[in-house]
Amino acid sequence: MKESYLEIVELDNGDIVLRPASEDGEETMPLATLQISDDTRSSLQDRYFELAKCMFHAGIDFVYSEDTYFDEESGYLEDEDLRPKILH
Repeated sequence: MKESYLEIVELDNGDIVLRPASEDGEETMPLATLQISDDTRSSLQDRYFELAKCMFHAGIDFVYSEDTYFDEESGYLEDEDLRPKILH
């Protein structure tokens, strides 16, 4: 089975997205989008991206809690190797 990697990137419009990493450099459809207000960016200064990473990691931990991975076709799988890897 091919490994799946996810990346967290900031788009030109300021949105921070979690999306599948592309091997050919082509942009992929985001799985989740985070918009951080200008006030929050200002008060966090350069740390706003760290906040976004923490929020995405919390969401991923929630989805994959208790070491389970859900596959619609075959049901729950208990294999940590099937979890997506995160690139930063």
